[in-house]
Amino acid sequence: PLIVNPSYHAIHATNFQGAVDAMEYLIGLGHRRIGYIGGRSELVSSSRRLEGYLSALKAAEIEVDEGLVFSGDYTTDTAVLCAQKMLTMKERPSAIFASNDQSAIGVLQVAEEMGFSVPEDLSVIGFDNIPEASYLHLTTVDQFIADMGYQAAKTLFKVIEGTSTEPRIQQMPTRLVIRDSCKQIGSGR
Repeated sequence: PLIVNPSYHAIHATNFQGAVDAMEYLIGLGHRRIGYIGGRSELVSSSRRLEGYLSALKAAEIEVDEGLVFSGDYTTDTAVLCAQKMLTMKERPSAIFASNDQSAIGVLQVAEEMGFSVPEDLSVIGFDNIPEASYLHLTTVDQFIADMGYQAAKTLFKVIEGTSTEPRIQQMPTRLVIRDSCKQIGSGR
């Protein structure tokens, strides 16, 4: 079950906006067939990222192709299976938005194994900005994990001291980090 309003303090990234930013970037590059690999369905982050994906498509007046939306679990192994299915479709996507960097790494592995070049044949975006993302030149959404941890620790100390005035749920802004895993295609719509 999805827990949206916990009775405890929580620090969340702006998952919806981060996903919208990633999708708007891909759409701005001319991509119209954009695959999506989701995260663990019971997590708010996963549902908000999927909502961002869908919202950006709707805003751009691109019809949602349910065949391009895959349930994942934030693991590389599951993403590999999803990417294999997507990249063997008759009409494969020109881009894949993976709901986390571990999933994006799975997409990169499959693309390489199948002889696709990233970004020439396939654009890929992840979410998290883990250290490996920089090494792999992966475009991703940074959710500033270290800053979230710092804010969580600060809030915890205030709760323990009884001086907490922060809201129970705090939003930490995300930022799109553009690297070399995406490419302009076509001339738009």
